[in-house]
Amino acid sequence: MEKFLYFRVGTANTNEVDNDTGSNLYPVSNFLGACSGQSDANGAITDADTKVSIFLKPIMTTGQDEGGADDGDPDIIVLTCAQYGQKALIEKLLSKVNGGPHDDNFITLFDGNLDKPAIDVKSDVGATALSIVLQNVTED
Repeated sequence: MEKFLYFRVGTANTNEVDNDTGSNLYPVSNFLGACSGQSDANGAITDADTKVSIFLKPIMTTGQDEGGADDGDPDIIVLTCAQYGQKALIEKLLSKVNGGPHDDNFITLFDGNLDKPAIDVKSDVGATALSIVLQNVTED
């Protein structure tokens, strides 16, 4: 069975469900890679000792040219972690991805919103915040 990566940005309200601030679910097979640092929408990485950029195959496109964004443009999210904690975060992510058959197949990268106390924020990988840098969407 396929595993899934779940995330919800920390600036969301409980009643928000759109892709910019609400819940997002990607199959693990859409995971393209990760790197230490802060990525911008063009993929340029800035040194940041508390950031991990995650690159994902888009899930909300039709495979057509979308005003300059072709099939090669990944969706990009950035996770915040403890200072110099990037390696530990990536190790936890890979451990969850490669976990045994008794996993629930649901990996929470970050689940936070404004309506939750900070103590209730959840992350299976040790993230303390998340931002969506780029999410490709088919234009109407």
